[in-house]
Amino acid sequence: MTRRNLLQTLGVVAASRAVPQVSAQRGQRRRPYDILIKNGEIRDPSRDLRTQGDVAIHDGKIAEIASDIPVERGREVIEAKGLYVTPGLVDLHTHCVFGVRSGIEADPIAARSGTSTWIDAGTFAYNQVDGFRRYIVERNKCRVFGFVYLYPASRDPDVDPVKHVGDAVDRTGRAAAANRDIVLGVKFQVGSNMNGRYSLEFLKIARRLCDEYDLRLLSHISVAPPETSEVMKLMKPGDVITHCFNEHTLGIIDRDTGKLKPSVTEARLRGVLFDVGHGSGSFNFESARRALDQGFLPDSISSDIYSANVNGPVFDLPTTMSKLLYLGMSFDEVLKCSTVNPARVVTPLPMLGTLQVGAPGDVALLSVDDGEFELVDAQRNKVTAKQRIVSHLTICKGKRLTATV
Repeated sequence: MTRRNLLQTLGVVAASRAVPQVSAQRGQRRRPYDILIKNGEIRDPSRDLRTQGDVAIHDGKIAEIASDIPVERGREVIEAKGLYVTPGLVDLHTHCVFGVRSGIEADPIAARSGTSTWIDAGTFAYNQVDGFRRYIVERNKCRVFGFVYLYPASRDPDVDPVKHVGDAVDRTGRAAAANRDIVLGVKFQVGSNMNGRYSLEFLKIARRLCDEYDLRLLSHISVAPPETSEVMKLMKPGDVITHCFNEHTLGIIDRDTGKLKPSVTEARLRGVLFDVGHGSGSFNFESARRALDQGFLPDSISSDIYSANVNGPVFDLPTTMSKLLYLGMSFDEVLKCSTVNPARVVTPLPMLGTLQVGAPGDVALLSVDDGEFELVDAQRNKVTAKQRIVSHLTICKGKRLTATV
């Protein structure tokens, strides 16, 4: 980490000259705000805002940002001196369909991690979308969106696997298109370890599905075949590659040369997005370091949290963010990859991942703590970091989340 990045992380470098926003209520009756956050260091990566001040929330939205809002204006006043006041964190890759496969319950972890928006990455198929809405989206207090999974191959040996998956295209597409307020696209796991020799053919089916129904494609990458170049060729602008810092053969780094694969560089240039997706096997310190050393930062940092890794090595999104901080990304870079960048994938909710008047009332109170902290990657490689990102409070939809949600 450079000296300037270190100073930025510690909040020593001077804040930008961006002018704090003021209330949209000027000229109206000055009613009390639901929540008033006082004296924090406000960080909004969407507009490079770094300033000391106050943030007010009312009716589930950001209502005012100013240097000093009178304390009597807040029904609930939160003292944030010494803390970063940021947009609520957005985790692009989770598995929060509780009770299905390895899904976990989102709200308790959201409350302790600053993660106000969870995006389930394909824990449900087309015939489970209604249940996803009723029992996950509507029952959680944090925000939940998802990618529907392209229906898996049949285990029946008498069924043609490619035809079986192809037959699910219209049903999957219709289910996604009818639920665009919560379904962001299609998730597919690419790799011989996931779909055997049919993986590339299934990916082509997923490509056709997304083209026909105007959907975003989220592709998990793991073990070749297919080759990385074959996968990148099928990805289009706005599509997402997750597990970008894995150590597997279907990865972004050439294992012989240590260099970025040319097809990866070309995909990024045409607008393909690259997501961390830590998980139980898909984040490796050395692979990440090699990519970062070549100037290849992730577009988004996500945890791929589920029941098998919530107690380690993932724990939560701030822990994953801390690993990228350890590898040399600045706090502002890490924050951008955990707020506004992944929020751009959540097209149904404009201004998510930002702190602006009128934006969703989602806020995280964070700190960067100094000390000695053990961090572990998916292969159980251990490092000792000098800093870690800690969450102190999560506000979602204008309400404080608690561990007993």
